[in-house]
Amino acid sequence: MKRSRALKPLSSEHHQALLVSFQLKKGLAGHAEAAGAPKDLPGLLALARRFEEQILKAHARAEEELLGKYIAAEDMARLRSEHAEMARLLEAARTAGPLDLRAHLGAFAELVERHVRWEERELFPYAEGHADEA
Repeated sequence: MKRSRALKPLSSEHHQALLVSFQLKKGLAGHAEAAGAPKDLPGLLALARRFEEQILKAHARAEEELLGKYIAAEDMARLRSEHAEMARLLEAARTAGPLDLRAHLGAFAELVERHVRWEERELFPYAEGHADEA
């Protein structure tokens, strides 16, 4: 999908987010081929936490700052809510037992994928149509 110059870095990070989501889902399902993902729960949690620390936190802040003045209030509310829910799920996963850990990581992977698809298919095109290049 063609993106404005301002949104290209965020779009590129979305590809990484979808890969992490895929790896978590495959790892949780016990697939032998999980695109290089760990197959044990501690390893999957470490993968999700690395993604959060290295990409997700700064990515979420940048989206909220960059898009905040161009999108509808309800879209901004959804953006913030989903970013907060991702952080909440990973925080809960830190102290969870194996069954809850599996559920938190699965919910995180699903939310990441759904969130990225929404942003790429709806939010970004809307913002590009309503914001100037500056």
